Amino acid sequence: MGRRMDRPGRPNGDINVTRAHHLLIILLMTLNACQENLPVDPNTLNERERQAVASLAWLHQADAERDVQEALQRQDTRLLALAGRALNLPGVDPARMDGAGERCGRRALPGSTDIVLGETHRRLLQAAAEYAARYNRLMLAHCPDSD
Repeated sequence: MGRRMDRPGRPNGDINVTRAHHLLIILLMTLNACQENLPVDPNTLNERERQAVASLAWLHQADAERDVQEALQRQDTRLLALAGRALNLPGVDPARMDGAGERCGRRALPGSTDIVLGETHRRLLQAAAEYAARYNRLMLAHCPDSD
């Protein structure tokens, strides 16, 4: 005789997992698939790192080419900046960063920070920086007075 089920597929008494927790698990599995490391259990992260990792959950669906096209449809040519003591524009030549930021505008990349809260968070910040670099290289061609 099995356990009584209140809802299909969910035994009575099991914890209801939130959508954010689902996204965190999917993100960690996706990150793990791209790395040759042991799986990351979100329950092993401290609360601060779990929140920081969750703030980067958008990476699971990020696609620089698609996202640039959607931004252009909104007439938004702003470049993605990594938040920290200063805004950094990945993918932009440092000698041209100020001019590019003035021409195109800039916006902070969601979840970016210069405070690393653990190995999982570090890997996600690296993935976010790589995404932003690709996005910015694509967007630069569409900025006003682009050379």
